Amino acid sequence: MSRPTIGITSYWAPVQLGKWSGRATVTFHGYVEGTRLAGGRPLVIPADPYLADDPDDVLDLLDGVVFVGGDDVAPELYGAERDPRTGPRNERRDAVELSLMRRTLDRDLPVLAICRGIQVLNVARGGTLIQHLADHIDQRPHREDDSTYGVHDLVTVPGSRLREIVGERATVHSHHHQGIDRIGEGLVAAAHADPDGIVEGLEDPSRRFCVGVLWHPDADAEGTGAGLFQALVSSTG
Repeated sequence: MSRPTIGITSYWAPVQLGKWSGRATVTFHGYVEGTRLAGGRPLVIPADPYLADDPDDVLDLLDGVVFVGGDDVAPELYGAERDPRTGPRNERRDAVELSLMRRTLDRDLPVLAICRGIQVLNVARGGTLIQHLADHIDQRPHREDDSTYGVHDLVTVPGSRLREIVGERATVHSHHHQGIDRIGEGLVAAAHADPDGIVEGLEDPSRRFCVGVLWHPDADAEGTGAGLFQALVSSTG
């Protein structure tokens, strides 16, 4: 039985492997393993600048896409003045992922957008972001520190796809300092953090499967996070 091929976005990062160091194409293992365990064929997509102009070059090979976490999306792309606490701009990654996202949605390929991914989804649809949540709420449940996941509860919206997948309530791992501000066209809120109300999930009900989550199911891809990867893979059939 053929497995559906699921593209997984990636980025360049400096690495040290023994005595060798250099820049590498990176995506964390949880995204790959979550896809594999759900019955998908993981295919890592390099941040190839060619894809900013021709995303179909890779989308023709895929049955669905996981957009992964990482750097802040440049606020210039959603018309905001840069907050000094927003991370440095990664023009290459932003251009490739926004192009891939828009074309993936045009083609109605299934999308699971995680952390940065949900932010890319929202910006691609004309939405905006809160650049620093700590100005508005206690950020620690969402990001304990720069290298530690926060853990918090969330409540899903009745009738949403996320409620079908994760239930009415869930405890999740998060690592973000930004959030959803104005929700993009065609998207609806599907989950909120408890107790601060931050939007933790977005969906496009008009698409076959378009789900974005601000938390990290990849942090527990063999446990509570598995359902999201399974739902993505199942939607490709």
